[in-house]
Amino acid sequence: MPQFGSLWKVAGLTLYVVVFVVGCSRPDATQMKVGPEEQNRRVVLEFYNVGLIDLQPRAAFERYASADFVEHKPDVAGGTREATIAFLEGLIKEVPKPTWKVIRTVAEGDLVFLHASFTPADGAPPYAVADIFRLQEGKIVEHWDVVAPPVKQLLNPHSRF
Repeated sequence: MPQFGSLWKVAGLTLYVVVFVVGCSRPDATQMKVGPEEQNRRVVLEFYNVGLIDLQPRAAFERYASADFVEHKPDVAGGTREATIAFLEGLIKEVPKPTWKVIRTVAEGDLVFLHASFTPADGAPPYAVADIFRLQEGKIVEHWDVVAPPVKQLLNPHSRF
């Protein structure tokens, strides 16, 4: 009988180690399931990266925006997907070296809010941009923005970014 006692101790210790390791381990971050808000945030960031940071608005719209996309920017005639692509392609051609930088994002429900800076050329002062995107089934379906021009006289010591 003494050999069965040792066997039970080893089995018990093995079971304890397995339960401890499994209970304390966390899944790899790349395997963790993300909720719809985080998925929407990632879609908008990819859209922004491809469309504005990489200067490929058509590719971004084809990949991340719905066919019936609605633009609310008053400068975009018609407010359609194609009109928005044309507007952005024109802006990119018009300014010497445009750069966009994402400062922060917030996702809430089907909306993603993005705070960014836009600099039309090296050394130029940045514009402040606030974008709001609405998503449906993983695609951007609607966009609003507010753009503030560069500050002429800095009265506030706190940066807009």
